[in-house]
Amino acid sequence: MKSGNPFRYNGGFLPSLVVVVLFSVLIIRLFGLQVVRSETYRRLSEENSIRKVPVDAPRGYILDRHGEILVCNRPSYVVSVIPFELTKMDTTIQLLGEILDMDPQEIAEKVNQNKFRRFEPVKIKRDIDFKTLAIIQANTLELPGVIYQVEPRREYLQGRLASHLLGAVREISSQELESPQYRSNYRSGSLIGKWGVEKQYEGNLRGQDGCEYKVVSARGRVIGPLCPPDSADAGSDIVLTIDLALQRVAEEALSDTVSGAVVAIDPRSGEVLAMVSRPTYDPTLFSTVVSESTWRSLNEDPGHPLLNRAIQSSYPPGSAMKVITAGAGLKYGVISEQKRFKPCAGAYKYGARWFRCWKPEGHGSLALVGAMAQSCDVYFYQLGQELELDRWSRLATECGFGKALELDLPDETGGLIPDRSLYNHRYGEGKWTRGVLLNLAIGQGEILATPLQMASLIAAVANGGTRYRPHILKEFRKGPRVDFGDYPKDDGRLPFSTQHLEILKRSLRAVVDDPDGTGRLAAVERVEVAGKTGTAQNPHGEDHAWFVGFAPLDNPRIAVAVLVEHGGHGGVTAAPIAGKIIEAYLRRGGV
Repeated sequence: MKSGNPFRYNGGFLPSLVVVVLFSVLIIRLFGLQVVRSETYRRLSEENSIRKVPVDAPRGYILDRHGEILVCNRPSYVVSVIPFELTKMDTTIQLLGEILDMDPQEIAEKVNQNKFRRFEPVKIKRDIDFKTLAIIQANTLELPGVIYQVEPRREYLQGRLASHLLGAVREISSQELESPQYRSNYRSGSLIGKWGVEKQYEGNLRGQDGCEYKVVSARGRVIGPLCPPDSADAGSDIVLTIDLALQRVAEEALSDTVSGAVVAIDPRSGEVLAMVSRPTYDPTLFSTVVSESTWRSLNEDPGHPLLNRAIQSSYPPGSAMKVITAGAGLKYGVISEQKRFKPCAGAYKYGARWFRCWKPEGHGSLALVGAMAQSCDVYFYQLGQELELDRWSRLATECGFGKALELDLPDETGGLIPDRSLYNHRYGEGKWTRGVLLNLAIGQGEILATPLQMASLIAAVANGGTRYRPHILKEFRKGPRVDFGDYPKDDGRLPFSTQHLEILKRSLRAVVDDPDGTGRLAAVERVEVAGKTGTAQNPHGEDHAWFVGFAPLDNPRIAVAVLVEHGGHGGVTAAPIAGKIIEAYLRRGGV
């Protein structure tokens, strides 16, 4: 029989011994944890909990075309409540209401609206001051479930400047939170873009929220982090086509005491250089919780300050629409540059009705350039009488009217171009006369257009007929990456020949340059400005004032549309505003 060391590895004994030893150690360890120290760990599990705290991602900045910051973020404190940790709900809410100067019922309603998200913080009040924060900190033991955080607050550095274009952010509503669009990436208290750029590019500006995991005692004291946080990823910065300096000039030129709009476009690309709507509002109001009284006062204000009149309101364009009528006359051979109709004696009779000219004593005999310069209604009545409605309506539609231009801002309206079906519906099949075209020819009647559409039209005339889609996005920036979007976009051409466009441009130049021109107040020293005035009848009060124009004549760099509600004569009210804007832009550009 062989003899030897009993502990020598023989292929089976040693591994078995190792397993026995390891299991013994494990059993001893479990006994210590579950029996010897069970009371200690039970007490710790009852006293401590894990708090998951979302971290808001900073929204991207919004900048003008030259890199000037229009919208940024600043740190601010927000007070929230975690419903699950509200062990003394009534007393806690009562005390919190006193500290925050809020109705406890309002706080309770906020908490109850989120009863199915009991572990998520419910934001109660934003942008609290440090004094209030210190009081909350001093009363931590009496405020279980109440926390405060630092969050990025939207800061509109230019105040009310470009408020309609930039838009604003506001807390997401419970109805929005339930929609598929927001359900996965938003939570109660999240801020979302409600208007303007903030809404249009919400997906780019928002970024990705992060999260922190903290160990918290039963008394609400934070013991420390459980693990490294999930960092928030900031949204993309957006560079707009807007020129801040020009925007400021346009805002100053269009007084805050009036209602109206200004749109300035680069005719070479469709880039919107400035957009103003009056009256305006303060977008910073919406970065915090908006009180019911504030919201009601804005909505019930008769001036409708939240309405972007540049794209959401449509008006009769008045004589500014004579550009389309003249173009139609040239296109269909109804007129030539030299053709004259019957002299204007202050009115034109059609059937049993007299259609009056704005100049009671009349303009006499005029050809196209003179008729456009002096805005003779009688000339255009006669031109309209010889046009066909179907042709005029189709041509106006091809010029971008009667439909939204798809500007990259939300809620753009398309205006209205009346056609045969509209009149058949209104008056009965065939029960209307060609007399409707007399009104349409001078931009009156059922026709409606937005300031954006008028600016886009005059920009296309200026550049030789290309209809660039108006846009406000220049580029996205995310770290070193730059995305230029899909602009400029060519939406086709005006339905006019190059020859006819040159005739139109000469006639528009005469509006400003001719001694009898209606747009002389839009003139800029040493610059050839072309344009058209408009005075649109308004059934609710004084006439609306229009001016559309561009400059320089042979190398256009800016096209402008100005509308002043109840402003009276376009040549008196709107033309000088356009002149100031054109002069300021060209002067900065060295023209």
